[in-house]
Amino acid sequence: MLRQVLPICLMFSLLKAGPVSWDNPGQSPSFKKTPETLKTEVEAELIRAKLDLASAQRHWQQMEHILEIRKLEAEEKLRKAKAEGTMIDQDLENAELSLKVAIANARANVASAQLNQKRLEFEAETKLGLAQAAVTYEKIARIGEIADLQKKWNQIAINKQISYPLDPVVDGVLRISDRRISFNGIVNDELAKDVCERIAFYNALDSQAPIFIVIDRSPGGSVMSGYQILQAMEASRAPVYVVVKGYAASMAAIITTLAKRSYVYPQAIVLHHQASTSLSGNNTQLAQQLKWTKVWCDRIFIKVADKVGLSLDEFVSRMYAATVTGDWKVLGDEAVKLKWVTHVVERMTEEGASTMPTPPAIENANLKVATSRQELPPLNPFDVWWIYDPTTEFILR
Repeated sequence: MLRQVLPICLMFSLLKAGPVSWDNPGQSPSFKKTPETLKTEVEAELIRAKLDLASAQRHWQQMEHILEIRKLEAEEKLRKAKAEGTMIDQDLENAELSLKVAIANARANVASAQLNQKRLEFEAETKLGLAQAAVTYEKIARIGEIADLQKKWNQIAINKQISYPLDPVVDGVLRISDRRISFNGIVNDELAKDVCERIAFYNALDSQAPIFIVIDRSPGGSVMSGYQILQAMEASRAPVYVVVKGYAASMAAIITTLAKRSYVYPQAIVLHHQASTSLSGNNTQLAQQLKWTKVWCDRIFIKVADKVGLSLDEFVSRMYAATVTGDWKVLGDEAVKLKWVTHVVERMTEEGASTMPTPPAIENANLKVATSRQELPPLNPFDVWWIYDPTTEFILR
C-alpha cells in the first residue's frame, strides 16, 4: 500500500514546484503540462490508490476471516484434546482399578493354591503314614502265621514230629536242627542283617528251642556288624549256640566266645587278635581317631577277656606272647581249655537238611593262587575291622 501512495505524493510535489524548464544551453528543452493533463493524471493516480486500498482492505478482511477460522479450529482441537485427556485419565483410572483387581485375584488364587497344596501334602503324608502302619501291622500280624506254616512244612518234610532238646549233644554227637543260620565269609552289614532277622524269625517260631549259628569259615570283619549280631544273640529268648566247623577268626571268634554255648571240632581253628583300622589326618586327628577306636574296641573285647578269666591287658599280653604278630590261634580242643569255646565234639549231624544242596562250581586248579587280594568296602562312621585271613590280602579303602 505504501508503494501505491508514493506516486501521489510525488505528483503533488511536482504541481507545487511548477512547470520544469532548462535555461542552460546543455540541458534538455523545457516542457510544461497543462492543468487538464495534470488533473487527469492525478485522478488516475487517485483511482489506482483507491483500488489498491480496496484490495488491501479485502485482503485484510480475508486474513481476519482466515485467522478467525484458524482460531475456531484451534479451539476445536483444544476442546477435543481436553476431552481426549479426560478420557485418557478415565481410562488410566479404569486400567489401574482393573490391575488392582487382577493383583488381588492373583494373590487370592496363590493363597488358595498354597492352602490346597498344604492340604494335599497333609493328605499324602497321612496316607503314607497309614500305609506304613498297615504294612508294619501286616508284618506283625503275619509273622506268627508264617512261623506256623514253616513249622508245618518242616513237620511234613521230615515226616515226623520235630523236637528241639535244650541240650543238643546226644552220645557225643551234636545234633544241629533246622533252626540253623549259616555264618560264612566277611562279617558285614548284609550278613548281620540276615543273621539278626533269622534269630527274630526262629524266636517267633519257638522261643525256647535252641538256634544254631554255624560257622564253616569266617575271617571276621566289621565291628559294628558283629556287635549287631551279639546284641541279637543276647536279646534272643531262645538260646543261640555257635558252631565252628572250620575256622573262626577275629570278630567271628569274639561271637563264638561270647555265645552262651559254643561247639567246635577238635581240629577247628579259633583266632583272637586286636582290631585294626586305617587312619588319616594330622597328628591331633590321628590321636583322636586312635583314642576312639581303642574305646570302641575295648568295650567289646573286655567282655571276651572277662569270659576267659583274664584282664584286658593280660589277654593282649598273652596274644603277643603266643606270636609276635599278636594273632593268637589255637585248635578246638585247646580253645575249650582256654575258655574260648564251651564244648568240643567229634561228630556233628545236620538234622534239618531236607533238600539236595547245589554242587559247587568246578574251579580251574591252574587259576588258583596262594594268596588272593580282596578290597574291603568303606566302613561306616566309627567302625573298625576285626578281621584276619593269612591267605587273603585285604586292601583297605
